[in-house]
Amino acid sequence: MTHLLRKGGMCPSANIADSPCSAHRARSLVFSLLAATGVSAALPSQPLAAQTSGRPEAPLALRVPASARYAALANAGVSGTDADVIFYNPGMLAQARGMAVSGQRFGVQATSGSFGSVQVLGAVTIGVGAQTLNYGAPAAGGLEAAVRTGAPRLSDGGPISASSNVFVLGAARTIKGFRLGANVKYAEERLGGSRDGVAALDVGMNRPLGSATIGVSVQNIGAGPQIGGISGSLPTRVTIGYGGGLFPIWEHFDIGMQSQLSVERDGFVRPAGGVELGYVPVEGVSVIIRQGIRLPRERDASLVTGGLGVTVDRFSFDYAFDPVRGGRPVSHRVGIRVK
Repeated sequence: MTHLLRKGGMCPSANIADSPCSAHRARSLVFSLLAATGVSAALPSQPLAAQTSGRPEAPLALRVPASARYAALANAGVSGTDADVIFYNPGMLAQARGMAVSGQRFGVQATSGSFGSVQVLGAVTIGVGAQTLNYGAPAAGGLEAAVRTGAPRLSDGGPISASSNVFVLGAARTIKGFRLGANVKYAEERLGGSRDGVAALDVGMNRPLGSATIGVSVQNIGAGPQIGGISGSLPTRVTIGYGGGLFPIWEHFDIGMQSQLSVERDGFVRPAGGVELGYVPVEGVSVIIRQGIRLPRERDASLVTGGLGVTVDRFSFDYAFDPVRGGRPVSHRVGIRVK
């Protein structure tokens, strides 16, 4: 796979996360870009914050990483090209191929896993995926207490058995130079003896820009689950990103990047991105160091993530680590990708 990646280059991009703009201005920029593509009609009207006041965002599986590679890059995957991009941007399915599987441990209290596969069917690319998360929830507080802190406190555990599952079917096609895609999801949260499942929709697009790709996605459109008399909201978000795979910068060395800016349902603006540095001792083999940085929403989440990868021909083996504050154990994720 590496020898294919080394044929092209990638133009540098402006870092849209560097300027100290307000959340309102960043949100306006993203929605303006979506309006130009016709995607914004699928979103709720502003202000977003008023529509989710006090509601916990669930299912929790939709808020944890779904890829070992992208977890190392601060979970920035909207412009990715691996099979697990189905969890980040269905528009990228048009150029993704192969299969990806990964799993993550949050201390000894919680475990998550994901599987994605992408195949070409005539003029359409089809993707399927699944995510699962098993964890222990606090004894009191119901759905709100179980999901409000997201991934950073999953290692704390709790006496209530809980799980979160997502099943995805996606399709994409290239039309007049634009790669367009959509996912339909079934997302379920279970808390003790109560559970609820809901349908959700993702839409996305991408287009080459220079030798890299600009991608836009709108994820988790729909009504949230209701458990124990508490109504939740899906973690709806709009994301625009720019990135590309590895390209040569020096003899035996490659570099790649992913960057994105997300606006979440209540208006929170989350920039994230990362860099990959690859060492290629022989053609078809590479060793990759990854470093990510993000603006975390959860109080105990770290600013940085990191990881390693090894690619041998069509097979890639990935590892990611996610430090957590407050004396909690580091979360680890491992995965395999096949192209």
